[in-house]
Amino acid sequence: MNDELLPNIINFLQSLKPFESLPVSVLDSISRHMEILWLAQDEVLQYPPDNQEYLYFIRSGVVEQRHKDGSLRAKLGSDDLFGFSLHASPEQQVADYSVRALESSLIYRIVYARLIDALAGYPHIISQLARSAWARMASAVEVQWSDTDKGLFFKPVTEVASRNMALVKPGDTIQQVAHQMRNVVRTTCAFVVDDAGRLVGMMTDKDMTRRVVAQGVDIQRPVADVMTASLHTVQDDQRVLRATLLMMQYNIQNIPVLNARQQPVGLITPQQLIQKNSVQAIFLIDQISRADSVAALQALLPVREAIFAALVDGNVAPDIIGDVMTMIYDAFTRRLIAMAIHYFGEPPCAWSWVVAGSHARNEVHMSSDQDNALILEDSATERDLRYFNHFAMYICKGLAECGYTLCSGRFMAATSKWCQRERVWCHYYRKWATNPEYEYLLNLNVFVELRCLDGDPALFARVDDYRHQQVSNNPRLMVSLLRNALRIRPPLGIFHNLVLEKNGDNQKVLNIKDASIHCLVDLVRIYSLQQGLRQLNTGERIQALIDAGVLNHASGENMSGTWHYVNQLRYVHQREALKRGDTPDNILQPARFGSFERQHLKDAFRIISGFQDAAKMHFGL
Repeated sequence: MNDELLPNIINFLQSLKPFESLPVSVLDSISRHMEILWLAQDEVLQYPPDNQEYLYFIRSGVVEQRHKDGSLRAKLGSDDLFGFSLHASPEQQVADYSVRALESSLIYRIVYARLIDALAGYPHIISQLARSAWARMASAVEVQWSDTDKGLFFKPVTEVASRNMALVKPGDTIQQVAHQMRNVVRTTCAFVVDDAGRLVGMMTDKDMTRRVVAQGVDIQRPVADVMTASLHTVQDDQRVLRATLLMMQYNIQNIPVLNARQQPVGLITPQQLIQKNSVQAIFLIDQISRADSVAALQALLPVREAIFAALVDGNVAPDIIGDVMTMIYDAFTRRLIAMAIHYFGEPPCAWSWVVAGSHARNEVHMSSDQDNALILEDSATERDLRYFNHFAMYICKGLAECGYTLCSGRFMAATSKWCQRERVWCHYYRKWATNPEYEYLLNLNVFVELRCLDGDPALFARVDDYRHQQVSNNPRLMVSLLRNALRIRPPLGIFHNLVLEKNGDNQKVLNIKDASIHCLVDLVRIYSLQQGLRQLNTGERIQALIDAGVLNHASGENMSGTWHYVNQLRYVHQREALKRGDTPDNILQPARFGSFERQHLKDAFRIISGFQDAAKMHFGL
C-alpha cells in the first residue's frame, strides 16, 4: 500500500462502525493490508484465484449481488461491506454469488484472516465481523449497561427483598404461627421450613382468613394442614424481573427468595418494589386489577411505558419483552371484562373471550392493536347475543382508550361476525380450511392462533381442537397460505430506491413489520401447521421445528437469530419514539442508519428471503 494513500483509507475507516472506536495504530495496520479496486459500470468483480477469503468495503458507487440463478441477493452502496458469506464454506472456492457494478465503484479489499489478526485484543469488534450473519446481528444488539443504567428490573432480588421473615416448622400449630407473624416478626407471611431450613410451604395472613377463620379450622392443628405447599420462588442470584414475571403471570403477592440450599433468605412483595422504585412500578398488574374505572386504567399508561422503556434500555431479550407486554395487555383486558360484567350483569350463558394474532402469540409491542373474539355456547339466544355485543363493545372501546387501538380490519369481538356461537366458529374454520381463497385466508391468518383469556376454558378448548384438526396437516391449505405469504418479499434492494415506501412527509421509510417480522411469522406458522404443532409463540415454534428435525441446527439458529434481531430493532425504534414524545409504530427511517446497521438489516433480509425460497421448494411451488 502506498503510504500517501493511508490517511485517506484511515479516515474512511474512522467513519464506519465498528472501526471508529479503534486506535489509529490499529487502523493503520488494517489500511496497509488493503487493496484498491476500481470497477467500471457493468463490470463484474473478479475474485482472486487464491485460497484466501476477502472482505470488501465499498468506498463509493453502487453494486448488485446476484445468486447463481440470477435472482437478486442485494444492492449495496457507499460504506457497505460484503464478502462475509461469499463462499458457502471457507473451503469452497467457487463464489456463491456474483457482484456487478451498477455505476463506477471504488472498492477496498482485505484478506479476512489478516483483518481478524489486526483486531486481536478487540473481541467485541471481531464479533461484529463474524462470518455468521446471526453472530453479526447478535453483536449489534449486545449493549453493556452499568448497574445504575439497568434500573430496578435488572437488580438482584436480594437488593430489594425484605429480610423480615417468620420461620416456622410444619408441626407448629396454626395459633403459634399466627402469633409469630403478628406479635414477634410483624410480617404478613410465614415460611414453613424443614429441619435443614429448606422451604416446604408458606402461610400468609390472607391464608389465615380464607383457610382457617372462614372454614372454622381448629387453631391447634399443625400449620402443615393448611399451608400452601406448591410455591413459586426465585433464587437469590436472579433478577427482580424474574419475580415480576411470576407476580404478573400468577397474580401472586409473595415471592420467597431462596439460596442454593433452597433455604429462604428473603421475601419479595409489591411493597418492596414500591419502596425501591415508584416510577417503574413493577406492581402494575396489581394496580390494574384494583382499578375501578376506565379513567383509572388510563392513568396507568405512563407506568406501562416506563416498564417497556426499562426492558428495552436494559437490553432484555425480545421474547421476554413480548411476554411482559403481553401480561400487561392481558391484565388490562381481564380488568375491563370484570368491569363489563359489573356494569351489564352476569353473562347469560357460557362464553370465552379469546385473543388472536400477536396477542395470542405473546408478541405484544407498544403499537399492538386489538385482535379478539367471543365464543358463545350453542344455546345462546338472540337476546344473549345482544348482551354480548354490548359487552364486547364496552371492552373494545375501553382497550382503545387504554392505548390498544381498534383493529383497522375490525377483527374484534365488537364486530358481530366475531361474536358467535360455538357451531358458527367451527363452521368458519371448516370453510376457511377447505376453501382457501383470498378473503378466507385473511380471516384464517388472523384467527389461526387463539388463546383463551377469560370465560369457559372448556368451550374454548372444543373450538380450538376443531381449529387444529381443520388446519393442521392440510397440504392444499399450506400451499395457499404460502402463496399468500410470498406476496411480500424482504426488500433486498433497500437504500437504493427499489423498495422503500414513502410516508406522509415524502420520506423513504421502511415498515419493519411488513418487510421482515410478518414474513417470518408466516413462514414459521406454515411449517408449524404442517407438523401439527400446538405452540403459538414464534420463537417457541422455531425451537419446536428444530427439535422435530424440520430445521437443522444451523438453519434454526439463523431463523431464531433473525427473529430476535428484527424484533429488537422494532422495540428500540418504539423506545426512541417514546423518548421523542411520538406515537410508537413500525416505520423506520433508513436514512438514520449507519453502514453496519444497514449491513445487519441486509443480512436479516437475505436470511428471510432464503427461507422463503426454501419453503417454495419444500411445498412444491
